[in-house]
Amino acid sequence: DFKTMGRFVYDDQAIYIAAELYDVTPDSVLSMLSQRDDFGNADWFGVLIDPYGSGQNGFGFYTTAAGVEIDAILGQASTDLTWNAVWKSKAILTDYGWSVEMRIPLSQLRFPKVDVQNWNINFKRQVRRRREASHWNQVNPQEFGEITQSGKLTNLVNLNSPLRLSFSPYTTAYVENFYNDQSGKQDWRYRQRFGMDVKLGLSESFTLDATLIPDFGQTVSDRLVLNLSPFEVRYNENRPFFLEGMDLFGIGDVFYSRRIGSNTYQGDAKVDSLQAAGREVVSAPGLAQLVNATKISGRTKKGLGIGFFNAIEKASYVVYKDSMGNLRETLAHPFSNYNVLVFSQNIKNNGNFSLINTNVLRPEVDLLANVTNGEFTLFTKNKTYSLSGQGQFSTNQKNGIVVNGHSDFISFAKVQGIVTYNVDYYECSDTYDPNEMGFLARNNYRGTSAQVKWVGYERKGIFLRRTAILNTNAEFLYAPSKFAYWTFTASTNATFKNFLTAGLDLNVWPVKETDFFESRTFGVPLVYPQSFQVGGFYSSDYSKKYALDFSVYNRYFAGGGMNNIDFSVSPRIRFSNKLFLVLGSDVSRYIGNYGYVRVSDTLYKDQIMIGYRNRWIVNNSIAADYTFTNRMGMMMTLNHYWQEVNYQKFGVLNNEGYTSIVSYNGLDSLGNSKHNTSFNAFTIDLSFRWVIYPGSEIRFLWKYNIYSAKQGLDLNYFRTFNDLFSQPQLNSFSIKALFFLDAAKWKRKKKGGELRI
Repeated sequence: DFKTMGRFVYDDQAIYIAAELYDVTPDSVLSMLSQRDDFGNADWFGVLIDPYGSGQNGFGFYTTAAGVEIDAILGQASTDLTWNAVWKSKAILTDYGWSVEMRIPLSQLRFPKVDVQNWNINFKRQVRRRREASHWNQVNPQEFGEITQSGKLTNLVNLNSPLRLSFSPYTTAYVENFYNDQSGKQDWRYRQRFGMDVKLGLSESFTLDATLIPDFGQTVSDRLVLNLSPFEVRYNENRPFFLEGMDLFGIGDVFYSRRIGSNTYQGDAKVDSLQAAGREVVSAPGLAQLVNATKISGRTKKGLGIGFFNAIEKASYVVYKDSMGNLRETLAHPFSNYNVLVFSQNIKNNGNFSLINTNVLRPEVDLLANVTNGEFTLFTKNKTYSLSGQGQFSTNQKNGIVVNGHSDFISFAKVQGIVTYNVDYYECSDTYDPNEMGFLARNNYRGTSAQVKWVGYERKGIFLRRTAILNTNAEFLYAPSKFAYWTFTASTNATFKNFLTAGLDLNVWPVKETDFFESRTFGVPLVYPQSFQVGGFYSSDYSKKYALDFSVYNRYFAGGGMNNIDFSVSPRIRFSNKLFLVLGSDVSRYIGNYGYVRVSDTLYKDQIMIGYRNRWIVNNSIAADYTFTNRMGMMMTLNHYWQEVNYQKFGVLNNEGYTSIVSYNGLDSLGNSKHNTSFNAFTIDLSFRWVIYPGSEIRFLWKYNIYSAKQGLDLNYFRTFNDLFSQPQLNSFSIKALFFLDAAKWKRKKKGGELRI
């Protein structure tokens, strides 16, 4: 019904792919526009290329029926859409369906330096309205890995890697209305930044990427939240340089790039101490000043991946006036050097062994932090079973004191077939700390888990696909060894013939849960009663003009004093082939929730206080996407997060993890609560992007941010807007021009370049 005819040719500059994609009802081909790297709601055709034939890594290039381009770095179980190559394609609708042509320069690929090339390759097509994906070389969903099931493209001759040198200079101009902490009012500022990204092919396998005087002011706004837990919140990386081509550096999850060029090391503390001493702070750096960042990455023809990353932040200072009115300065952020080195070797049966080391040096504060991670994955010959493991070791040295720690994990799994399963063991010592360059919310735990999963791939009755999962997990404190919790999960979901997907979930905590961290005093636990959670979700067909996502979960705790309800609804409206709108509303209502609260009353200065509170958490969002052409579009995201915390009573925590209610009411002398909190985070990001030609673009961005936290309650959601827009805010307008300059075009092209089939 959906015949596809493809062609592959090449010359000394590029490979060329063309396809004719037949459709039984040509006027039903979905060709809705979307932003680059977004498949959207459209039919698409793509090619997977594994030039080294490793079966583990490859490049993906895709074009939708609307002419939107998508490219990705592919792994065995990952797709990195943040990677951007410079290539061209064109798609047109025809009387038989649609057709597509691609030109992919050889400079965008990595391939071995040999006289005759033999690549793994596969072509893939999706008919969106039928959720039907087909491949040139058959891919069995019950077998592990899509890349390993590629076909062969043999006898490619005279294929030489061209000069891979490109420059991307850019300039960004900002006009901003911002809240000045020193003057205590809204001020205006204008600033302009210049910088450049450089990409150099060091060999046929390795590439150097560098950013000089980087500027990340056009990244999207973080979604800040009110954090009542004892752990740090992890935010997504939004900066392109730290997103693109970072697959090797993500091994082991020991490199959290948000540590670089973010908050100053001790700037806020210095400002607070100076102001507490009555000093006037003249200026203070908000972020660490990143001077440059460089990465080298690639993979040899023998399957050895090598990555090197380095970034430097310069020292910065808080400027203040002393008691005589003289200007002084004190160190806010020391000179910092970040370094990552990674090796990843493909081994027999598509297995892998990797080693990564991260290192942070801050000589002015006598700090050296080092983390080494080793991991492996082994498969049986038929790739039915796998054994994987990971070991991490951290060394932190500060002021002559050295602290070592470790973390490890091992898993045995069946990875092929209708029924798959895995059994895992993991542990993390109480001294393991990768957080100078990585992210670990907490350490000091060990546990074991097991999972069984069944997938019905064949169509049966009203079902297209069905899934059922059983999982159990028990966790303990590492040192001293104490039980923390045990949970059991059962879930099932199904996709029906009308492409509606729905699922049900049950989570049970059959014994009391012990939290060893909430009290903020190690050794004193906080006990929660037995509980269970039931819920489910519904998701309708995204190819329709209107679609809806919906979920609701309710967690019941024994004793009846505590209950958590989470509700989410998200309508999706496609007004036309160009305009797409997604609304989202997430609402949580926690009754009788309890946790640590800081109390300044001297009567309880030696006590650990627990507050019993009711919480509303509401997150509403609007995402609108208007695409003028496949190279020009506008996106707007609006997000409002509100959390209200209303304390009802307070208790003193004893050493066994239980509380005794006390007379403390948390009120000040005027009868106002010291602890009730209303927190708002309101952000708007409006961007316009015009890709002038591949790799070069002009981007306009408007960012509007308000973050407000106050004591007291708004009582209902809509009252939060009464004074929200009178709070300190950032109103930023910026325009960025980036140009891609390919040095290969400066060289004289070879005469009579031969086109080969």
